[in-house]
Amino acid sequence: MRHVRRIRWVLAVGCCIAAMGGGIVAAAETPEQLLASAKQAFDRKDFSRARRLAQRVVERHAASPVVVDAWLVVVDSLLETQDHTGAFEQCEKLLEAHPQTKYRTAILRREYEIGEVLAASQYSVAFVKVKRLQEGVKALERVIEHAPFGTLADRAVYAIGEAYFNDGDYEAARDHYDRLLKQYPNSELIIRARVRRATCNQKLVAGSPYDMRPVERAKADMDVLVKLSGNREVAAQAAEMGELLARGDYETGLFYFGRANIEGGVRYMKAVIVRYPETEYAARALRIMEFLGAAAEREEKP
Repeated sequence: MRHVRRIRWVLAVGCCIAAMGGGIVAAAETPEQLLASAKQAFDRKDFSRARRLAQRVVERHAASPVVVDAWLVVVDSLLETQDHTGAFEQCEKLLEAHPQTKYRTAILRREYEIGEVLAASQYSVAFVKVKRLQEGVKALERVIEHAPFGTLADRAVYAIGEAYFNDGDYEAARDHYDRLLKQYPNSELIIRARVRRATCNQKLVAGSPYDMRPVERAKADMDVLVKLSGNREVAAQAAEMGELLARGDYETGLFYFGRANIEGGVRYMKAVIVRYPETEYAARALRIMEFLGAAAEREEKP
């Protein structure tokens, strides 16, 4: 009998311990405690554990008031382990699930930073470096789409321009600086965008010798910058662009003269004199016009 009572006592104690243990486990599984554990792991730089615990909140407690906080721990843990693509995907899922969250701006800021990092990074495939420029551009474009009039939109457009500029794609870069100037005329980045656009046009001057549009755009930007800043270096660059444009018209005039098209040649020489009066080519054009005038007078004399 005593043996039976002892067995019953052991079973009872075991049930109590199991019940207590079950209560402890249940308490640990509450979203608030899971989030607290995740944050503690994050602070200890155990980012893998922090992500797992926070992900449990996201997956099992979608209606919890702390689910967005937990989701941000997931994002930040991925960022700390340099998984920028994974972090961006989680940001997108978070915004889709909670579009009106109070942390919306904070999430977009993370997407913006991810875009900048990806645009400037690359990875190796069989000893071949692969650029991640387009991944970065995609992330930055999403920032603009989510909040086209937000505080990060103009910065995202400028960052896309910078990404293309640093990659040597000056035409794409120029287009995005143009985009900033047109869509966000009150942006604090306007001056920088004008300088960059002018630089892009200067770089593009080395393209087709018959296409002077990049030079014209560069000159227009430089003229505006001279007025805004009064900078001597900018003024010198504007003068250089003016010389380049004047040379284009001057050489076009010589071409017409060479084809015995006096009227066409005269038209271009006059344009050089009027449009670029301070340039060397204006002086040359003026001498040609004086020569033509003197020749015409000689012909009129009997």
